[in-house]
Amino acid sequence: MSSMYAFHGADGKTGTTMITQSIAEIIASSRKELKILVVSMHGRPGTDYVDRVCESIEGIRLHLENRLLDTQRLMEGCRIRDNLYMLGGVESIEQVRGYHPHMAAYLLESMKDAFDLILTDTGNDIDNGLAVGALEYIGNNYCILAQQETIISRYEKVKPLYDRLGICFSSYIVNKYTDQDPYDLHYIGKRLCLDQEKLMKVAVSGYERQAESDHRTLLSYKSEEFSNDIQLIANHVLTRAQIPTIDHVRKKKWMPFI
Repeated sequence: MSSMYAFHGADGKTGTTMITQSIAEIIASSRKELKILVVSMHGRPGTDYVDRVCESIEGIRLHLENRLLDTQRLMEGCRIRDNLYMLGGVESIEQVRGYHPHMAAYLLESMKDAFDLILTDTGNDIDNGLAVGALEYIGNNYCILAQQETIISRYEKVKPLYDRLGICFSSYIVNKYTDQDPYDLHYIGKRLCLDQEKLMKVAVSGYERQAESDHRTLLSYKSEEFSNDIQLIANHVLTRAQIPTIDHVRKKKWMPFI
């Protein structure tokens, strides 16, 4: 049975897809014996940092609606390379409202025995059936923030809705982090009434535009601090899943999976 983790952004500019895929890549590269699935559970394809994804949630919608999912066939369609798998999201904006929480729960329930780790990118829109379904079903949820007043304020405004839905976040990741910004981990923790041990950070890379252009994660570039931070979060995930952690830090340029 797999361990599942959801990553949800407080805003559309927090880099949730980048964080989720980077964690999956670094674990898949270091733990070849594990089968890892990344699922886009929101209203977009979620495939910005890969050059191909063979299967998507939109492509299996009828199977989800009728609860007739062929797990083995889906696995074959999701394989990116070796032990890393990816299921894209919804490509048609007009179809987003046609997905409901029970469909996300059924998908995850169907796939739980096929993978060791399932990481879901739930985007940033809580008014989305797939995102809500994944966050409710999984429970092990990470919230992605950034050092911007608009993003912190949006989280504060949406938090009552999270509470009403029973959605809790066990950890918070401040993405695109710089030590010089006054919105540091201490300030964010104090403002949002969070214990400091719940807060982690991912350093700003400087290669964000290049990564989008190349359809690769930031692990592909010379950004050691970013890679180290991603490894720390990956180890956090592995520890919670009771899987041996990654015990080394990469010193050379990342060799991309895709």
